[in-house]
Parts: sequence; C-alpha cells; structure tokens
Amino acid sequence: MISMIKSKPPNRTASRALKKLIIVSNKSQRRSFNEARSTKDFISSESSKVEDWWASKRFENITRSYSARDVVKHRGSLPANTSIYPSSHQAQKLFNFLEENFKSGTPLHTLGVIDPVQMSQLARCENIKVAYISGWACSSTLVGSTNEVSPDFGDYPYDTVPNQVERIFKAQQLHDRKAFLEASIKGSIPVDYLTPIIADADMGHGGPTTVMKVAKLFAEKGAAGIHLEDQMVGGKRCGHLSGAVLVPTATHLMRLISTRFQWDIMGTENLAIARTDSCNGKLLSSSSDPRDHEFIKGIIGKNVVPWSEKLIEMENMKISNSVISDMEQEWYHKNELFTFEEALAKQFTAGEFATYKEKKEDLMVNKLGRAYLSLREMQLLAHEVTPSKNIIFDWDAPRTKEGYYMFKGCIEAAIRRSLVFAPYSDMIWLETKTPDLEQARSFSSEIHKKFPATKLVYNLSPSFNWSAHGFDDKALKSFIWDLAKEGFTLQLVSLAGLHSDGVSFWELANAFQNDGMKAYVEKVQRREKESNCDILTHQHWSGAEYVDSLMKVVQNGASSQTLSTSGEGFTETQF
Repeated sequence: MISMIKSKPPNRTASRALKKLIIVSNKSQRRSFNEARSTKDFISSESSKVEDWWASKRFENITRSYSARDVVKHRGSLPANTSIYPSSHQAQKLFNFLEENFKSGTPLHTLGVIDPVQMSQLARCENIKVAYISGWACSSTLVGSTNEVSPDFGDYPYDTVPNQVERIFKAQQLHDRKAFLEASIKGSIPVDYLTPIIADADMGHGGPTTVMKVAKLFAEKGAAGIHLEDQMVGGKRCGHLSGAVLVPTATHLMRLISTRFQWDIMGTENLAIARTDSCNGKLLSSSSDPRDHEFIKGIIGKNVVPWSEKLIEMENMKISNSVISDMEQEWYHKNELFTFEEALAKQFTAGEFATYKEKKEDLMVNKLGRAYLSLREMQLLAHEVTPSKNIIFDWDAPRTKEGYYMFKGCIEAAIRRSLVFAPYSDMIWLETKTPDLEQARSFSSEIHKKFPATKLVYNLSPSFNWSAHGFDDKALKSFIWDLAKEGFTLQLVSLAGLHSDGVSFWELANAFQNDGMKAYVEKVQRREKESNCDILTHQHWSGAEYVDSLMKVVQNGASSQTLSTSGEGFTETQF
C-alpha cells in the first residue's frame, strides 16, 4: 500500500524573503556590471588623455616601455588634473628655456646654491634663468633627519635633497609674492624669483620603488628636474673621488624608467637627466648586462689565485693592514689588467686580430644590428678566427672583496651608455675628470649622430684646478659659450654657493678678528651699497613689508603702531 504524503502549504514569509533576496541580488549584479563598465570607460577615457599628452611637443623625443593604460591603472580613481603640482609648471618653463637655448647654441648656465639668500641673488641676474641644488652641498652643509654632515657618499636619508628643494622653492615663492606686490604698487616689472630648480637625486637611493618615491618627493617639493647617476647604492662617490662603483647599464635604465613612470602617474612634466660616471669609473657591480662586457677587465695569467681568495687567507692569518695593502699593490702590478679585446690583441697575431675586428663589425652591423657583443659572443668569434688558440681571459680573478669587477672607464663607455639612456631621458650629463672641450666635442658628435635633439649637461666643477689646464682669461670666459655650441645646453658650477660662501665669510672673519667693525663695513656693507645688493636692507629683502601689507588687509587698515616697517623702530630708514 502506497501511503500518500500531503505536502505542507508554502511559507509565505519565507517566499517573500526569497523573492526580495533575488531582487537585491539582481540589482547588485547590475550595479557591479555598471561599475565595472564605468571603470572600464574611465580607464579608456583617461588613457586617451594620457596618449594625447604624450603626443605633445614636450615628449616628442621620449621613449616609454609602458602604456598609457599602465599609467591610468596605477593612478587610482582621481583624474590626474585634480592634483596640480607647481613643479610641473616650473618644468614647462625649464623645458622652454632648454629648447630656446639649444636651438640658438647658447648656454643655460647657473651656479649651485645652498640657501635662500644665494637663490634670491641668483634670480636677480637677468641671464641666469635656472637654479641648481647639489647633493654634495646638502650632504656637507645641511642636517637631515640624522643631524649628520658628511662627504658625498650618498649615504644620507633620501629626503635630504628634496627637503632642501622645498626650502629653496618656498623661499622663491615668498620672494615672488613680495616682488609681485611691490611691482603692482609701483607699476614696475618684478624680478622673476621662480627660476626652475634642478636637483641632485644621486643614484636614486635604492631599487625601482625607492627611485619612484624619491622622484615623487622631488616633484612634490618643487624641483623642475633631477639628475640620476649610474653609480651603485652603497658604492656611490662624488664624481671626482676614487672608488665609485658603476651599476650595469640595465640597472640605471630601470631607474630612468621608474622616474618617468612615477611622474606620468602624477601627471607632471618634470625633466629627468641621465648622468653617466662611466668615463671615470673603475669598478662595476655586476657583469649581468652584456652591453658592459667590452669594458670589464681581467687577467691573462694561468692558474692565478684570485685576489679575493688571497685577501681572505691573509685576514685569517691576522696579517696587518699595511702588509695587505702592499700585497694588493703587488698582486695588481704582477697581474696586469686587460679588456677581452686587449687580451686578444696580446695573444693574436696582428693579422688574426684584424680579421677578428672585421668579423665583429660585420656581425654587429649586418647580422645582429647592435653596437655590442657579450663576452660569450666575443669568445666564440675569436675561436672562429683561430680555432687552435686557447685565449686566456679571467675577469673573476681581479674582483674586489665585495665582488666588484674591474672596469675600463673611458669616453667610449660613456658614449655607449648615454646612447642607451638618451631615449628615456630629457638630457644627458657627461661627468668628466678635467674640463676638456675636445673631449666634450667628440662625445657630443657621437650622441647627436643618433639623437640630434638630445641636450647635454656639463659640470663646470670647482674640483678642477682651472688655472692648471692651460686656460688663459679669454679661454676661461668663452668656455661655457664654446661648450653650448656643441649642444651642452645646461652647464653648472655645482658647488659655487659653497665656495663663495666659504671664501667671503673667511675673508670677513679673518679681518674682523683684528679690525672689528671697520672690517665689516669695508668687506660687507660698503660692498653691498656699491654693487646694489638688496641684502643691504635685509628687512625689506626678507618680506617684512609684504607681511605688513597682509596685516593691513586682515585688520582693515590697522594703525601703523602694529606694523613692523613703520615708526621710529624701523632702522632701515637710515639707508
């Protein structure tokens, strides 16, 4: 017998709840779909704007390894124009100056400043249109978050130079407001205190994300442009010190790409300068990039114990540092260093080496289409020329304790690297050992063969003993303008502010200790009057009258008794 089970009547409350759940779910799905569609449309729209921006004259010579979509996806939901950075306006100004001077073959030359006083005096010079802030000067004259000053080894906190940029830029803005107010009252033309700032970003202080943070700081703080050098974090030195360690070409290229990517995300037009220290560099951190292989040096001796192994042995034996130093000199004297091709020339006949060079040129130009061969490729080519010879070349044996390779710094290395960096940067900086116009001319010629619009940078370094390099007064005066004709548009005396500050204050202090106020009046106040230096009336220079004007506005024309530049207490009326 089949029993019949009577079903229960439907639960109307549960049914209504289920229906409501289905409706809410459908609405949620529609909203999610619409939001997804909205996000997609937003990315598409903003990407088009970025592409249009990149198509402008500002970026016509800039290469990027990423897409506009990559930029927009990393910006977040706020359109770029909601965050307007003053440094981008300054960058446009700098770009226009560079374009104008590059076309006319004239220099955009400047001096490194270390404080707002020097900045304000620089701005009053009609033919100096930009300011420079040196990492060396910041390292040696400022106190960062560690309250330390030190030589330029790039070991200070990475916000040290950006903070100095902020200090100078804020001072520029104050003096600009002061000058504009005065001009509006007098009906005159104000001094342009807003000279674009170019700042030293050292080697970027880390990997790609650190480089991006540093670039972001500079853009936020007011720098129109920055330069990055191809030295290693931790192995960085001033370009005129020994012991600097270069990074592989690809590593520095990554820094330039990271910098541009950060600024594209921010929507700014700041300028990136690629500096190479490879003309002077003697050490390389890694052999990972085949573009560097031609300049890495090794030995040609058989069964040589590597220097690093000998060093560890001596350290374990507690041998004194002085003996180790002597042994190091002896090891490198005994084991002469050569690049692979120099080693090849030693072990090939003249005819074999000539054949190798011909085959190498043919391989690079007609088959590979590039300007370099890796060590492996050079060794294979050498074997092809003379299969019976076993070419000896060991670039590991002379490596330092830290693992650095020996590098042949030369102008050819600097040219090779700069040709790689040029498409990804706004300018190329050649760091040199000496002020050499012919060297600069040869560098410029090679760069401009491939990139005729690339603007170059030259450090008119106070580390050079200019008088010892054969310059007479005429040649010294024309050097900057001669360089500009070769495309070295931006030129700077990086530490001019430091040296001028030192010598002027030393002269004053040295005289003041014996001559008292006579020394001060002769060396400072009288010279301020004669040269029309506006620091003479330092209250006016500082903006006291500008602040008084602000007080008049907010206090509805307050009594002169409350103003700082009125009444008998204002001593600058004596001038």
